[in-house]
Amino acid sequence: MSNKTYLEFEGFNDAIARLTKLDGDIKATTEKALKKTHEIITKNAEEAITPHNQTYQTEKSLRKEAEIEWAGTLASVKTGFSISEGGLASIFLMYGTPRQKKDQKMYNAFWSKKTRDEVTEAQKEIFFNEIRRLNG
Repeated sequence: MSNKTYLEFEGFNDAIARLTKLDGDIKATTEKALKKTHEIITKNAEEAITPHNQTYQTEKSLRKEAEIEWAGTLASVKTGFSISEGGLASIFLMYGTPRQKKDQKMYNAFWSKKTRDEVTEAQKEIFFNEIRRLNG
């Protein structure tokens, strides 16, 4: 499953405003936060896919490189599995089929509150560490 992930945390607009005021490198900080987001989700997905490795085809389709995409001022990173590279089974694992129950651990690797909270905290930490660094 391929999914674009964005920066989303409470206080994001304030953090951008403060970085701008401090002459911080918003682009570099954004990319660092998105790379950390990718790292967290990829680690969770690798752990969740391990019990399903019969052919390793689905695992091979996991996007292991964090490629940041910019559309104007909006940045994203693709996380998860590439369907075109053999990741179709990941959808069946995450959501189940009429004959197979969904793998909750696989689903949670991407969508659980724990994963979302971990991502949010990592993103916040990166931005606020940069603000603290610039404030001296």
